[in-house]
Amino acid sequence: MKKNSVISIVLIAALALVVSGFSFFEKVNDHSLDLEEISLPGATVLAFGPGNVLFIGDSKAAVIHAIPTKAEKLEDAVPFNLTDFDLKLAKVLEIEARDLIINDMKIHPVSQEAYFAVKKGHAPDATSMIAIVSPTDGEIRFLEVNASNSTKVAIKNPAPEALKFWRDIPASTLTITDIDYYDGQIYVAGLSNGEFASTLRKITYPFSGKQEETKSLEVYHAVHTQMETRAPIRTMAIAEVAGEPTLIASYTCTPLVTLPLSQITDGNAIKGKTIAELGYGNTPIDMITYMTQEQDGSMDQKLLITHKHRSGSLISMKDVGKAATEGKGMEGMMAQMPTGTAGMNITYSPTASVLHVDNQNQMMVATLKRNLETGGLDMVSQLKGAFLRLSEFISEYDFPSYQYDEKQAATKQFHDMVKPMEGYPELVSEKTKE
Repeated sequence: MKKNSVISIVLIAALALVVSGFSFFEKVNDHSLDLEEISLPGATVLAFGPGNVLFIGDSKAAVIHAIPTKAEKLEDAVPFNLTDFDLKLAKVLEIEARDLIINDMKIHPVSQEAYFAVKKGHAPDATSMIAIVSPTDGEIRFLEVNASNSTKVAIKNPAPEALKFWRDIPASTLTITDIDYYDGQIYVAGLSNGEFASTLRKITYPFSGKQEETKSLEVYHAVHTQMETRAPIRTMAIAEVAGEPTLIASYTCTPLVTLPLSQITDGNAIKGKTIAELGYGNTPIDMITYMTQEQDGSMDQKLLITHKHRSGSLISMKDVGKAATEGKGMEGMMAQMPTGTAGMNITYSPTASVLHVDNQNQMMVATLKRNLETGGLDMVSQLKGAFLRLSEFISEYDFPSYQYDEKQAATKQFHDMVKPMEGYPELVSEKTKE
């Protein structure tokens, strides 16, 4: 790995945490829970908007809540290092960890706190709440969702409750599959009750009663060799693509699609442009963009997509822009493709055990990931670009007798940066060959 300014900044920040005596051990508040103040009928999808408002999508009730949040700005890059997070959260909620459902996670843009959409049990009428965790002390608290300044909007034409998949999964659970805010509008992906079920909704915020819904959303799925109008977008992001505000979306099994925001209007029948296939037998989970420094010193924006059944897909936004604009006016990938990846250069990232990911700060992402040794859920930070934690591996570098040679100066600098971040400052050493 090449040395760059980002690595140097993170190394200084990580070492500063150790010098200041920062504790990586978590704690849980002992305040009794006022369920009336913190409970919602449902909470499935989260997104932050202007003024740090938190949008909470409730698929079953077909409602989006907008709840203002208060937070103090965290200037430092403080990592999360919370092992067995699910056990601690379940204990606070007085349930077993196996009865805890975490539907989504988003990082507060000011405080760097993690917000979780939590369901307390598997019963259809089990209540939800928003758990909040700080990276500085690991304390768990809950958002007061019934604040007087909160607002909400009902989703028009929600998916029917009577329609079920795999015997007992109601279509209504997919009324809202993802939410993104851009320039005064909330973009909502999911299902409607129409014949062409997959839809995009555009809702003006602050809520004014204005709500637009596409007539149909059609994409070509190269692995399935057909145009598809029913299955919904599973995750999406909004970014400037070739100078045009564009919705980038991914579906199950796993086409990647671009759609200019200008096309998302009420009653419009729209077609997304399939620009890549990310692999069959898979459902995407989260999608984020971030800036990174390349080996030649230039800056590039990256797109990271995490998956349920595959390693993450890391793509340059330059390639996204090229694929989205090539043959403008054409349909994109319109021929049968192999079941692997196709369409553009895709780099794999080691995020196969990650359930949720979001940008935490300039240098880190926060992840909720499955610990494959214990089976529990860990809430941990990872360095952008690397997307790995050294403490999850035992390799050649870890033996006491190992020494880095002169060609590995950048590798050693990376290791010396990550070890304090993960809570192992004592393992930073001078293991360099003379």
